[in-house]
Amino acid sequence: MIKRKFVTTAPSHRNATDLFADRWASDLSELAPGLKAGGLPGFRADPRPGQAAAHLGVDGRLDGYGVLELRPLEGAHTCQLEALGAKRITAVESNSEAFLKSLIVKNIAGLNRSTFLLGDVSRHLEAPGPRYDLIFWCGILYHLRDPLELIRLAAAGTDRIFIWTHDFREERRSRRHTSHVVEHEGLRLSLHEFAHNDRGLATFRGGNRDRTRWMELPDLIRVLAHHGLSETTIIADDPNFVNGPAVTVAAQRPGATPPA
Repeated sequence: MIKRKFVTTAPSHRNATDLFADRWASDLSELAPGLKAGGLPGFRADPRPGQAAAHLGVDGRLDGYGVLELRPLEGAHTCQLEALGAKRITAVESNSEAFLKSLIVKNIAGLNRSTFLLGDVSRHLEAPGPRYDLIFWCGILYHLRDPLELIRLAAAGTDRIFIWTHDFREERRSRRHTSHVVEHEGLRLSLHEFAHNDRGLATFRGGNRDRTRWMELPDLIRVLAHHGLSETTIIADDPNFVNGPAVTVAAQRPGATPPA
């Protein structure tokens, strides 16, 4: 994965980012001048961390919050969450390359309240550990074989969840899929299964299983409410997003109080 073992030029952050040359998803020029431009503007321009703070924080900030970030990818949102005042961030990433990139970003950005962990997010949530003031996830739910398990586990560990995800809509289906009616703790729900056919590509950034199941938006809201997060706000709904309909949701437990 990393071909170079020794670097003989002057030390620089560029040397570190070049370990993954042409494989970055993020626009690194937002992070520091001279780094690779292009890609996703997650370090500054991406509005989602700010939306989480606006809807689930206090006065648009996350001061004092302990945050669990699921699938940080390359740490861009992590940088924003620190800037928004989060007291501590635990960021769990299953993709080993993305995990190493996040450590490079942590070094460049000087993050000192964030810890990146390599492993499965569901396994992290089911292990004994602290409750979180906020669980933040973007781009993970639709990569899972069992999205219902993640919602159940996350809801047990927090009073607030911020989600950005693709959701299944019959009128916008464009890929071959199989639909399943499943039961989840007495709820009858529809899941729509797709194959991860591009897992062999070097730039694959999907999930750690070969198949994934997408939820429908009404079912997502129902499951969140079933697990106690019944105060939901649909912040943004984009039926024409490039890779399929996408939605941004803030959900919290009634009566949830800010961290002391």
